[in-house]
Formats: sequence, C-alpha cells, structure tokens
Amino acid sequence: VGYESLTAASPITALLNAGGAPVDHLGEGETGFAVAEKTPFYGESGGQAGDAGLLSAASGQARVLTARKPAPDLIVHEIEVLRGELHAGQEAALSVDADSRQATARNHTCTHLLHAALRRTLGGHVKQAGSLVDGQRLRFDFSHIAALTPEELAAVERDVNRAILADLPVTAREMPREQALADGAMALFGEKYGETVRVLSVGREGESPESVELCGGTHLCRTGQAGSFLIVAETGVAAGVRRIEAVTGWNAYSLAAEQRAEVAALAGMLKSKPGQLAERVQALQTEVKKMRKASEKASAAPATGADLLRRAEDVNGVRLLAARLDNVPVKALREVMDDVRSRLSSAGVACLATVEEGKVGLLLYVSKDLHGRFTAPALIKQVAAPCGGAGGGRPDLAQAGGARPEGLDEAFAVLKTLIEK
Repeated sequence: VGYESLTAASPITALLNAGGAPVDHLGEGETGFAVAEKTPFYGESGGQAGDAGLLSAASGQARVLTARKPAPDLIVHEIEVLRGELHAGQEAALSVDADSRQATARNHTCTHLLHAALRRTLGGHVKQAGSLVDGQRLRFDFSHIAALTPEELAAVERDVNRAILADLPVTAREMPREQALADGAMALFGEKYGETVRVLSVGREGESPESVELCGGTHLCRTGQAGSFLIVAETGVAAGVRRIEAVTGWNAYSLAAEQRAEVAALAGMLKSKPGQLAERVQALQTEVKKMRKASEKASAAPATGADLLRRAEDVNGVRLLAARLDNVPVKALREVMDDVRSRLSSAGVACLATVEEGKVGLLLYVSKDLHGRFTAPALIKQVAAPCGGAGGGRPDLAQAGGARPEGLDEAFAVLKTLIEK
C-alpha cells in the first residue's frame, strides 16, 4: 500500500531469523526478516533501493533496514530489533522513513527526466540499459557509443533542471500493457511486465509529455520537488554503454556548497576572486613555464669556468677558448665569463657564445697583456660577422649579437685565424 500511504497497520504473518529459518519471535539486538499482511514499504526492485523505517508492536520495536522483493507478490522486511521483542501473528504498525522515501523519489523521477534529456540531446537511439536509485544518488546506464562532451553534459544537465523548474505534474496510472506500449510508453529492454502495468507520465495534461515510461517505482508528485540536479560523473561501463551518476535535492545542495567552499578557499590561496580563478591559474601556469625554462637554461650552463678551460687550446702562444652554450641567458653567460676571466688572467682569449630563441649572443675576452696585439672590440667585429651581427665594448671584454646561429662555427674559425696571424 506504499503508493498511497507511508504507514500501515497489519499483523506480522511470518518472522525469520538472520539465517532465514522461521521463528516465533525475535528479541532485542537480533536481526532477521519480517513479512506483514500489508505494507507501505517499497521492496527493492527495478533498480530502486528498498525503503527503510520502523516496525512497531505492543511488545517491541524494530528498525527496518531495507525491504526486499524476492517474488512479484512478496515483500520481506530486513529488521533489527531495537527494544523488547516481536512475535509472529501480533498486530504491528509499519512506517516508512519519509525523508529517505522522498530523497529516493527525487532521484527516481530525475532518472526519467534524464532519460528524456539524453534522447533529446544525443538522439532517439538512446535507451535505458540499467539504473540504480536510492536516497543518496542516481546511476543511469544508457546505450551510446561515445563519451559525452562537456557541452553535451551541460546541455543534458540544463534540460533536466529546466523540467524541474517547470514544476510539472508527475502522474501514475495502471492500464493494460499493450495499451501502454501503443500509447508510446517506454519499456526497459529485458524487463518482464505483467498484463497490467503502471505508467508514469511527466507533463501537463494537453501538452506533449516530458516522459512516459513503464515504472513500478515511487516518485514525486511534481518535478519541482526534486529541487535541483547535478551530474557528478560520466563513464563507460561496457561496449556501447555509458553511465551517468548524479545527485538531486539536498544532496545536490550539499555538493554545490562543498564546491563553493573549495572555490572560495582556492581564491584565498591565489589572492583572487572566484570569478577570476581560471585567469589567475593560467597566469601562474605561464609563470611556472617561464621559471622552468629559465631553470633548464641555467642548469645547462657549466658549473665553473674550470670545466670550460679544459677545452682551451694553444694558438700562437695564446691560450684560446671558444665554446658554445645553447639556451643560456646572456646574464648567465656573463657569470660564466667572469669565472673564465678569473682563471685566464694572462696570455688568454675566450669567446663564449649562446643561441637563445634563434638569436646569437657573443662575449669575447682578451687578457690585458695581449692588448698590444689585439683588443676585444677589434676581434669581435670580425668574429660576429658570420653570424650577421656586430658589437663592441672595452679592450678586455666585448659583446655582440647576431641572427644567424648557423654561422657560429665559421665565427670561431675566424677567431682562431686572427690569433694565428
């Protein structure tokens, strides 16, 4: 009698212990099963979880953990005796937990709205392939070959919430199965239906309905009672079968509040406003990339000038170093040159080059005791020419730039020739 009422008075027709054996009574703390002559409890079936609630008698009270439906005309209550004891044959009051029933109804009605929204968004090929609804969430499996895009998910979610906000009436009627199918009611493939079926319709009389399906579950009276609908996951479960998980009502509110608090916390950490988080994160990502690139460039530079001077060669009595260090910023190159200069204070010439973003950077050092033969500015003008550049500076240190990295080998050869002469 659960479609009409959440309570019922009825004799207990059978008690079973936790092992399923018939017993005359169950005492405090014991678990088992109870069958009543009539019940308002929905027995788990059709993808909907069974109701929870209380079973009370003069001699004791039990919590109904869930209700099962092992046969079409049999509902069994799984119980835990809270106080006293229950006896087979005694009169009892059965009451369903109203909040739990309503929460489940929100999710169940929304699976029907979701089914309709998926068909409108993706196409008429979409068919229900299974579902699970309880007081916490809904899970809906459907036929579709590809994962839904973010845009498709947003469209489906919006469509369901549109139907909720329209506050449409939800009605159930019993009719012959053939008539229901002829009228366009959707049936679950593989499900066995009797000659008389329950048809659930969502929509106003005289208007095209949002949804018409065969369903024995418990539902809302109006779609507005669902409050809201939020998709939390979309995944594949089998070839050609996708799954959507969602929450409604207070569970949707709790999720939204939790996410809003997380956004506020992130905004505080990033010193930004919630509406500017994406922009702020993008700026940070750009900054991190630049820092990582700079770090990589810096790590590419030798630790000391001593490492480089091992490459130096003797040319006409001059210790000559010519080295290319790619992707090293000019500032870092100067630091390396300072180390080289400190170790090459006499009879030495050093030319360090870097190629960064297609541009050539050159630093050229001439020790003071060689200035009578050549200076850094005089050498660098000729050295930089193959790289398409020019430069200048002090007698001991000059700098040049160029746009032709491919000319560096020739530039080093020019330097060696100048010193040989």
